[in-house]
Amino acid sequence: MITKEITLCSKQVTLAYCYATEIAYKDLANEDMFDYAKHALESIQAQRDPDIKRTIFAIIACIMAYYEDADKAPVKDSDIMKGATPVELGTAMLTILSLRNDFYHVPSGEPEDKPQNGEGAEKNA
Repeated sequence: MITKEITLCSKQVTLAYCYATEIAYKDLANEDMFDYAKHALESIQAQRDPDIKRTIFAIIACIMAYYEDADKAPVKDSDIMKGATPVELGTAMLTILSLRNDFYHVPSGEPEDKPQNGEGAEKNA
C-alpha cells in the first residue's frame, strides 16, 4: 500500500493506493481504475476538468483503502461533494494518479541513456 496525506475539506486525509483501492473503485464506478486514470490524463492534456463523479469515486476508493472503516475517515463522501474546493479535488486527483504510478512503478520518462535515432545501435557488417 502506498499512501500520501493531503488536505481535503480543510482536514488532513490519507489517500492510499493498493488493490483494495482498485476493487473499491470498481464497485463504486463500475469501471476499472485504469479507465479513470486514462480519462483523467486525457482531460488534463485537453485542459479540461475530468468527470467530477468519477473523480469523487476515485477519492472515496483511496480513502476506503486506507481507513477500511468509513466511520473512521476524517471526511465522508457527502463532505467531499459539498465542501471540497476545486483546488482540493485537483490535488486529490493528481495525488491518486501519482500513487497509482508509484504502485505500478510506472517510469516518469524515458531513460536518459537510451540511444536516440539509432545512435549507439549495432550495425550489420
